[in-house]
Amino acid sequence: MSVIRINQAGYGSSLPKAFVSLSEKDIVIRNSADEIVKTFGPGTAVFDEASCDTVRKLELGDLPAGRYKVCCSGEERKLIVSDDPYRNALDLMIRSFYLQRCGCDLEEKYAGLYQHPACHHRKALIYEDQNISVDVSGGWHDAGDFGRYTGPAATAIGHMLYAYRLFPDAFTDSLDIPESGNGIPDLLNECRYELEWLLKMQREDGAVYHKVSTLNFAPFIMPQDDLEQEYVSPVSHCATAAVAACLALASDTWSGIDGDFSAKLLDASVRAWDWLENNPGFVPFKNPADIHTGGYGDWNGKDEILWAASELYSITGEERYLQKMNELFIELQNISTFGWSDVSGFASMKCLMELKEKIPDSMYFAIKEKFICAADRVAGICERSGYGTCITKDGYVWGSTMGIMNGACVLICAYMITGEPAYLNKALDQLNYLFGMNAVDTCFVTGVGEKPFMNPHHRACASDDVEQPIPGFVSGGPNNKYCYPQTRQKLGNETPAAKYYVDETFSADTNEVAIYWNSIAVFVCAFFEHKCVK
Repeated sequence: MSVIRINQAGYGSSLPKAFVSLSEKDIVIRNSADEIVKTFGPGTAVFDEASCDTVRKLELGDLPAGRYKVCCSGEERKLIVSDDPYRNALDLMIRSFYLQRCGCDLEEKYAGLYQHPACHHRKALIYEDQNISVDVSGGWHDAGDFGRYTGPAATAIGHMLYAYRLFPDAFTDSLDIPESGNGIPDLLNECRYELEWLLKMQREDGAVYHKVSTLNFAPFIMPQDDLEQEYVSPVSHCATAAVAACLALASDTWSGIDGDFSAKLLDASVRAWDWLENNPGFVPFKNPADIHTGGYGDWNGKDEILWAASELYSITGEERYLQKMNELFIELQNISTFGWSDVSGFASMKCLMELKEKIPDSMYFAIKEKFICAADRVAGICERSGYGTCITKDGYVWGSTMGIMNGACVLICAYMITGEPAYLNKALDQLNYLFGMNAVDTCFVTGVGEKPFMNPHHRACASDDVEQPIPGFVSGGPNNKYCYPQTRQKLGNETPAAKYYVDETFSADTNEVAIYWNSIAVFVCAFFEHKCVK
């Protein structure tokens, strides 16, 4: 690996430009004419506990847009500075959702080498009454498997709709998907495909089924070759509340685009909420005995209910939602998380970014204070990390990239609330991490940079006879907790947490992909795209 760790996607000419050196030697920056434009000393050495690297984090300072080389210890790394460096990566990450679509043909015209016929379009059986079959076709495959899960879907929709609502200038209508050119950003076109599926996953009484999948994970085959019977698992409180939240958010988003669709979404959201009120006894979801696909079980549904209450209050103004918000904001200690198992951060985002004048001042300032305290904790971790990364060595779990992007979201929101540049700079370091400024010198987005990861744990990528993986996928990243035996065999027990990563297809524990890892990276990348283009 190189002694220089760099954002391989590029740096914004108007933004800070950090990189990391693992060398004690001076560093020279040369332009495309091979002229020296900057020289750095080695910088102050810092021990990074998560990687056990001794690193020197440096700032490039002002550099005009152009192509450069970073030269150190006999090595050279390409350095790109651009007025719009994140456009390509952002578009690829959004477009990857199209390539995860289920239940429709992926035509060569749009999918190119990744084309395949429609998959999983037969009716599924209701697990609790297998005499009943239902059409739940559509949506996105959740991850490297072919299951579709409503809670993670709602989370992914939340990330992407808030990205659109807060940074609309970051998105285009030209990603070469079937809906491109319809005058609606393709981010929303893609979200609508998933929303139409979520509506199918709602029971008549308002409850939402937890997931649809086969009894077991499919072998490594193409999606259209998975012909096993699919089953709709029982409803769950967490899925119902999360879907209620995302449907209300979507209803508001589509209110000026498609009034009929907006009304349909709101009706479904309110029916989900009413079911929750009529069935208050929380029951955590567990896989039925003979279903062995992803569980996505959650032992606390209060964060999902908080998010749903916030979104429904925003669109209806009804007092019952405000009362539930007040109750849960006081009760919940953590209100700054944007993952499928804890969605409380979306409720905070709603209140801090969009409901400021529609909720009592006392509520607003209490949420703000608690959220900024969380951001300061994240910033403190960044300060202690040699790479500027926002998780400790204990944070390198399955999907550690999600934790890093979550920290970036918290820092971005804190910056938007306070205007404090330190939050922005630290958030940008998390995007730098994603694109290669990390301990394994790897860009964790397929198709981006000099050294992108190449072997995602993803059935279609492993089975399509195409050398390059589907572009725009985000890897789960290093993980030294609950690893597969094969991963332990390769890496042993002494490999540092931030280096516990295997770029091989088998390694679901470090190299799977998931829609909610992609979507939160879309949010972070969209913010910095917005900062570049505004």
